[in-house]
Amino acid sequence: MGRSARARRSLVPRLKIAVPEPPPGLVSRQRLLATLDSHPGAPVALVCAPAGSGKTLLLAQWARRRGEDSVAWVSLDPDDNSDRRFWSAILDALCARVAADNGLQGLAVPADPSSRPEFIGQVVDGLGRLPVPLWLVLDDLHEITSPEPIAGLLELLRHQPPMLRLVLSTRRDPGLPLARLRLDDWLTEVRARDLLFSEDEARQMLTEMGLALSGDQVRELVARTEGWAAGLRLAGMSLSTTTDPGGFLTDFARNDQAMGEFLLGEVLARMPEDTRRFVRAISICGEVSADLAGALSGRPDAGAMLAELEQRASLAVKVGGRGDWYRMHALLRAHVLLDLHTREPALAAELEALAADWFAAHGEPLRALDHASAARDERQTVALLRRHAVDGLLAGEHGVLHRAMGVLRPERLVNDSLLALISACLHLVDGEPRAAEIELSMAEGAWPARPAPDLETLLRLTRARLAQVTGDIDDMVRTTETLGEETGRSRRLDPPVLLQLGAAAFVAGENASAVERISAALERARAAGQGYVATQCLMLLSGLSAAEGAFQDMTRLAAEAVAENTERGWDTGIEAAGAHALLAFGALVRADPAQCEHQAGLAESILEVAPPDTGQAARLFAGVLRGTAEFDQGARGAGARRILAARAQAGPTRLPPSQVALSAFLAHRAATALGWTDVAAETVRWCETELPGSGEITLMRVRGQLALGHHAAAAATLRALPGDATAMTLPWSGIWAALAEVEIAAHEGEPDRAHRAVSRALTLAAPQNVRYPLVFGAPAVVEALAAGLGRFGPIEDFAREIVAVRDRLDVPPDPAILTTRERDVLRLLPTQRSFEEIAEDLTVSPNTVKTHARTLYGKLGVSRRREAVDVAREQGLLEDSG
Repeated sequence: MGRSARARRSLVPRLKIAVPEPPPGLVSRQRLLATLDSHPGAPVALVCAPAGSGKTLLLAQWARRRGEDSVAWVSLDPDDNSDRRFWSAILDALCARVAADNGLQGLAVPADPSSRPEFIGQVVDGLGRLPVPLWLVLDDLHEITSPEPIAGLLELLRHQPPMLRLVLSTRRDPGLPLARLRLDDWLTEVRARDLLFSEDEARQMLTEMGLALSGDQVRELVARTEGWAAGLRLAGMSLSTTTDPGGFLTDFARNDQAMGEFLLGEVLARMPEDTRRFVRAISICGEVSADLAGALSGRPDAGAMLAELEQRASLAVKVGGRGDWYRMHALLRAHVLLDLHTREPALAAELEALAADWFAAHGEPLRALDHASAARDERQTVALLRRHAVDGLLAGEHGVLHRAMGVLRPERLVNDSLLALISACLHLVDGEPRAAEIELSMAEGAWPARPAPDLETLLRLTRARLAQVTGDIDDMVRTTETLGEETGRSRRLDPPVLLQLGAAAFVAGENASAVERISAALERARAAGQGYVATQCLMLLSGLSAAEGAFQDMTRLAAEAVAENTERGWDTGIEAAGAHALLAFGALVRADPAQCEHQAGLAESILEVAPPDTGQAARLFAGVLRGTAEFDQGARGAGARRILAARAQAGPTRLPPSQVALSAFLAHRAATALGWTDVAAETVRWCETELPGSGEITLMRVRGQLALGHHAAAAATLRALPGDATAMTLPWSGIWAALAEVEIAAHEGEPDRAHRAVSRALTLAAPQNVRYPLVFGAPAVVEALAAGLGRFGPIEDFAREIVAVRDRLDVPPDPAILTTRERDVLRLLPTQRSFEEIAEDLTVSPNTVKTHARTLYGKLGVSRRREAVDVAREQGLLEDSG
C-alpha cells in the first residue's frame, strides 16, 4: 500500500489484522471446521456464542487450514465504533490480500464512510475484481455497537461481490438480516450449542494436557462443565496437579454448587501465594490494566502477572480496545470477590477505595463512584455525585447511582438540593412518583440563593417528568412550558429538555413539533453519550410514528428501544412497557393476534409491579390491545371485558387523542359484535367528550348501524363523514370507512361499487402493510376480496396476502347480527322456561316469541333450541358485558 493512501486512513496495528497464533496442544475440531466449509459459496458465515466458547481459536485454526492468503482478518474492539477506524481496519486487512493494482490499495477512508454510497461502491468495485474467493473474518463483532459501522456492513452485504465471503464472530446476533440470509440459503451458522465440547473432543483436549481419564471420568467432567471450553481447560489444569484424578472428580461430582466455587477452591488454592494475593486484589475490578492492577496489588510487575494468568491458566483474557486490559473469568471473579468481602472486609474496602482513586484520576468518574460506594466512603461518594451524577442519570447508569445514594446519610438529601433532585429522578425512573414528590420537596426546601443554571433546569425537568409519570397531562404541559427558555443554557441538559418539550407537544396533539424536537433530542443525546435519553426518544418517536400511520417505522423504533432497554437493564420502567405495547400494536396492525397478545402481556407484566397511579396511558393501551387480541382469537367475551376493564382502570386520566380514538374504536367494535348496545353507546359518548368532532365518532355510529342491519341509515351517516383525512384521529380509519362502504354496497346489490370500495381500502392499507381491518373484516368484505382477485392491478399481491393470512389464522366467524328483541329471547333460551313463560317475562305474545326464535335459529344456522344456545355461546353472544 502506498504511504499516501495509508495516511488517509486511521492507524491500524499490525496485530489487529493478523490471524491469531493457535496455542500449542489445540484440539482440532473437525466437525466445526467441516461446518464452516460445508457451504463454500455461502456469502456469510456466522459464529455466535458467549465468551469462552472458543470462537476465535476455531476461526484461527480454520483460517490457517484454508490458507492465510485467502483470509483477511480483523480483530475488532470498542475503538472500532469509530466509523473511519472500522473501515480503515477492513481495508488494511483486505489490501494485505489483494493485488497491488487493485483499487482498494489507494482508497482513502472519509470521516463518515458508511454514509457515503460512493465509498461503499468503490469498496464493492475493488472486491468485484477478485479472481478467487476471499474470506473476510470480523472477530468480536459484538464490540461494534455504533449504528454507523453496522449500517455500512449491511450496505456491503447488500451489494456483496461474488468473490467476497464474510465470516462474523460475535457474542450476539448482529443487526443484519439473518432471517433473509437463512431463507436464501446464504448463511452458514455455528452457534453456542455447536461449540460445546463433545466427550471425544474433551478427551482429546485432556489428553493433550497430559491427562489420562477413563470414559466415565471424561463423561462426568463434560456433564459438570456442560461442555464449556474454558471450564474444561480450567478443570483439566487442576486435574494435572493431583495424584488422584478419581478422588478429585468424585469430590467434584458431589459438589452441587456452581463452577465458580470449584474454580475458587481448586484452581485458586493451587496457585503460589503471591499469585493468589494478586488475583484477590484485582478481583475488585471487572477489568484491569497493568497500571490499575499495580495500584491494587502494589506489584510493579503487574503487567507480567496478568500476561502469565492469561497464557498459563486462562484465568484472564485480554480485552480489546483499551490497550493491555484484562478481565478475569466471570465465575471465578464472582467467587473470589465474595470470599474477599466475607473473609477480609477491611481489605475489600481498602481495595475499593484504591480503585475509586485510580478511576477518578483516569477520567472514569462513574466507575470511581461505584467503587467509592462499595468502599462506603461517603465523602468521596458525595464529591463524585455532585460532579457526575447528572451525566450518569442521562447515560442510564441508574444502578451505580442507586448504590451511591445508599451510602448517604438521610440528612445529606435534606441539606443538598442537587442530591435530592438526583434521588427524585431515580425514583421517577423506577416509577415511584410519591417518593419523588417527597424528595422534590426536600430539594426545594434546601434551594440555594443563587442556583446554578443546571440546577434550575434539572428542577423544571423533574417537575415535568413527575407530571408525565403520574399521567397528569395538563400539569405536564403547564410545567413543560417553562422549559422552552432552558434550551442552550446547559449543553448536557439540552437533550432531555428537548425530549420533554417533544413529549408535551405529543400529548397535546402537535405531532409535527413533537417529531422535530424529539429527533433533535435523539441526535444530541447520541452525540453526548446519553443512552437512556436516546432510548426514551426512540420510544416516543415510535409512538409518534403510530399516530402518523407510519406503522413500519413504529415497529422498527419500538424494537430498537426494547433491545436497548433489555441490553442496558432498563426493561422494568414505564417506557419499557410502552415500547412493548407499541410492538403489540404493530403486531395487531399486521394481523398477528398471538404476537399482539404476547407483547401486550409483557407490557402488562412490567406495569403490574409499578405503582397503580403511574403509566395510565400505557396501562390502557396494553389492556385494550391484549383484549382485542383475545377477542380476535375467539375468546370474544373475555377479550371484550379486558378492553372495558382497561378503560375503567384509566379512570378520568386525560389521554393522548390517538389513544382515546383507538381505545374507543376497538372497544366499540367488540361491544357491537357481542350486542352490548349499552356499552357501545357509552363508548361513543366517552369519545364525544374526549374528542369532540372526531371522524371516528361518525365511523363508530356507521359500524353500529351496520351491526343492527340498518344499512340505509349507515349509508346516510357514512355520507356525512368528511372526505378529508384530517377529520380522522387515527391513520387507519380511512380503511375502516372504505370497508363500511363495501358492506353497504354488497347489501344494496352493487358488486362493482363493493369492488371499488375494497380496492380503495387495499390501496390505503398496502403502503404500511395494514392487514388487520381487511383480515378481520365482515363477511361482505371477505366476499368482495375473493370476488375481486385477479382484478386488483398493482395491489393484487397485497390482496392475495390478505386472503392467505385470513385462511392461515382461521378467523372465527363474526357473531350473528341480532335485533334487540332477538337478543332478549336468546338470553332466556338457556333457562328452563317455556316459550309461553318467556313471552310472559318479555310481556309479548307466545307467537311473537316463537317468530323471534325461528328468525334467531335461521341467523345462527340451527334448527333447535339447544343448538341455538350452543352456537350463541360459541360466538360470545351470551356473554354479559359486566
